[in-house]
Amino acid sequence: MSRNSDNRKRAFADVVAIDAWHQDFDGDTSKVDLHADVVFGTARVGGEEEAPVRFRLSVRQAEIVVVIPETEPVIVDKASVSREAPEIHGQITETLEKHAQASVKAAVAGSMGSSGPSGSADIGASAQRSIASSSKVEITGTVQFMIVTQSKTSEGYYRWIVQSRNGEPLAGRPWNGEEKPRLKLVDQRKDRTKGIPPTVRVEVRCRREDLKIEDLELKEERLWHLVSSKLGHRNRMAAAESYIRDRLTEEGLDVKNIEDIFGQLTLGSATAETC
Repeated sequence: MSRNSDNRKRAFADVVAIDAWHQDFDGDTSKVDLHADVVFGTARVGGEEEAPVRFRLSVRQAEIVVVIPETEPVIVDKASVSREAPEIHGQITETLEKHAQASVKAAVAGSMGSSGPSGSADIGASAQRSIASSSKVEITGTVQFMIVTQSKTSEGYYRWIVQSRNGEPLAGRPWNGEEKPRLKLVDQRKDRTKGIPPTVRVEVRCRREDLKIEDLELKEERLWHLVSSKLGHRNRMAAAESYIRDRLTEEGLDVKNIEDIFGQLTLGSATAETC
C-alpha cells in the first residue's frame, strides 16, 4: 500500500487517525471495496513551545464521510453500502442488588394455670418483627462500545455517525477497517487502461459541541492570571477554539463558525490509497 503523507491531513492525529484504501482500478477491475480504518483517542494539545495554550482534546460524536468530488469518474454501488451495526463488542458485568423485607407476626402464649393465665405475656399477644435480606446478582453480556448509524450528508455523501455508548469521548475503532469495507466504488471510465484513476477521500467531521476540551491552561502565567480573574471561562475557551481553528486551517481542513456550538469542523482527511 502506498504511504504518501501528502494524502493525509491530520492536525490532531491523536484525536482521530484515518487510513483509507482500495484495490487499484485497472483494465480488469471496475469495482473495488473501499476500506476505512478510523481510530479515536485523546490528544494532549499545545506541547510546542510557541503554543499559547495547553489542553486535552477529544470528541464525543463524529461523522465518518466518504467524499467523492463531482469531477471524479466513480460512483457508489448502493447495494454495497455498510448499513449494519458494528461488530466491535466488549464485555460488561453489572451487579444488581435485591432487597427483600418481610413482616412476621408471632403469637406469644403464656402458660395456663388453675388460677388463670400466667407468664410475662398475655395469651394472644403478638409481636411483630421485620426480617430484611439482600442478595447480589451479576449479569455478564456483550455490548457495543460505539453506536454507528449510517446515513447521508446534506451534500449527498455516505456517512457513518459514531457515538459512544455512555456519552463519554470516543476511544478506539468503531469497526474493523480491514474486514469490514464501507462500500464498493465503481469506475465509470470507458477505457480504464487510460487516464488517471478516480480518487476519493474519507473525512472525519464533528460539531463544536461534540469537542471535549479539558485541563485548559494559558501558558503565559501573567496572561493566565489576567484572564482567569477578569475575563472568565469564556475567554479562556475562546483561546483554545482559536488554537484549534488555526491548526485545522493550516492544513486546509474546513472549519465553519467554531464559536457556535453547531459550527462544523473537519478533524482529519485521508485520500484513499491503492493497494
